Amino acid sequence: MMKRVSSKKAWQRGCLGLVAVCLALTLVFGPGTAQQPAPRLWEKLGPNRIAVWSFSPNFATDNTVFIATSALEKLSLRGVYRSEDRGATWKQVSEGLTAKKRDYYTALKLSPTYASDSTLWLTGHKTSLAVKEAFGGLWESTDDAATWSEIDYKGFPLRQLTGKVSQDLIGLVISPKIAEDGLMVGAAAGEGVYASHDKGRNWEVLSPIKDITNIFAPPNFPDEPFLALATTGSQVMVSTDGGKTFETRGSGLSETMKSVRGVAFSANFAQDRTMFCFGAAGVYMSKDAGMNWALIAEPEQNASIESLTVAGDFSTFGAIAYGTDDSKIFLSEDMGKTFASIGAETVLSYKVDTLAFPPDYADSRQIFAGSQDGIFRYGPAINEEAAAAAQSHADSVEATRVARATTVAGMEFVPEQSDRVETGCIAYSVAPLSLIVVLAVKTGRSDKNHLRRNGLTRNIRKRLP
Repeated sequence: MMKRVSSKKAWQRGCLGLVAVCLALTLVFGPGTAQQPAPRLWEKLGPNRIAVWSFSPNFATDNTVFIATSALEKLSLRGVYRSEDRGATWKQVSEGLTAKKRDYYTALKLSPTYASDSTLWLTGHKTSLAVKEAFGGLWESTDDAATWSEIDYKGFPLRQLTGKVSQDLIGLVISPKIAEDGLMVGAAAGEGVYASHDKGRNWEVLSPIKDITNIFAPPNFPDEPFLALATTGSQVMVSTDGGKTFETRGSGLSETMKSVRGVAFSANFAQDRTMFCFGAAGVYMSKDAGMNWALIAEPEQNASIESLTVAGDFSTFGAIAYGTDDSKIFLSEDMGKTFASIGAETVLSYKVDTLAFPPDYADSRQIFAGSQDGIFRYGPAINEEAAAAAQSHADSVEATRVARATTVAGMEFVPEQSDRVETGCIAYSVAPLSLIVVLAVKTGRSDKNHLRRNGLTRNIRKRLP
């Protein structure tokens, strides 16, 4: 005859069994076997104020990344820089870019066969011009950016009012087959879309779209002659014939999205037709090549979105990050379903001008960002020294921010020693009950410190005279 067991005893036995399983797994697998990814933190890579990031097609193995500086950069630091260790160290590679002019740049593209031909192209604005010298410039390097030569390119109109050729390329698309077809498609400020079939020497107008600000192509271009434009008043414009004609595709975009700041594509665009656009008011996704758009993220109140980067095939993996004018960066790794802040405001004081996922983001989990504060990398710390340096920089930024806030409020900032306590907890594959209690206590203490920091109460000691 089966013996009956009360519900209370059954519950007790179940709990004891669960605890026993947890302890057994802990003993079998031991400490340090947790499969959780390493925590990520912010590291400052340099002081530069940049316009663009450009990664080697073989970044996963050669670790090579280039930057080109923006108009906000100091004259003495303008140029192109190369890193061969994922941004840890940089070397200026600007020979041939006229030093006295200190130009600033809008696009930097590596050849699809960069590993074998060491070729790059650079577009930008020239300063200190001669009387009839054109404002825009195009440069080429065939020796891994060791030296640059300016291309004397033709095909742009002469403007009678200025007496100068209007050839200011502010966006550039390079054909993956440029070694064979020589194809470049450019966005010319105030002029429209132009194409070159000889690697930038001669150009012809395709579409005279005056409010163009940048041009973008999916990974399968030019096999599919699809192009998209960012504009100041025409939303997203799309061409399906290689740039000869364009149409506005804005269904689903809000009235505040007349000006579109950028466009990005799924790595699997040829099959999934997924693309993205962003403006000050939000980030939008389309799953039908721009025919219809849906809002997936919008900035916090009184903030605007300044930059966007996308990675993945959006089938097995998809990541999206956007930066705002209040120093924050939000990240989604679930194909745009949810976004969370990754703490950029702890190291930045200015807007996020540039954002970039490297080609191997799914494995490296690194994000690169630029602002007037400098250039930064978010990812797992290389070593304990890097982690300590990152924490020190974050603490310095926070102290400066609090000092400014208290001074504005008529207070005096007096630093106080941190009251945080390091628990020394070890990661387990299955957390024992005691570890959960320790974590709960530590979380409560961290929340208390967070409230203190936000209220600024622990840093105010007396009124200024």
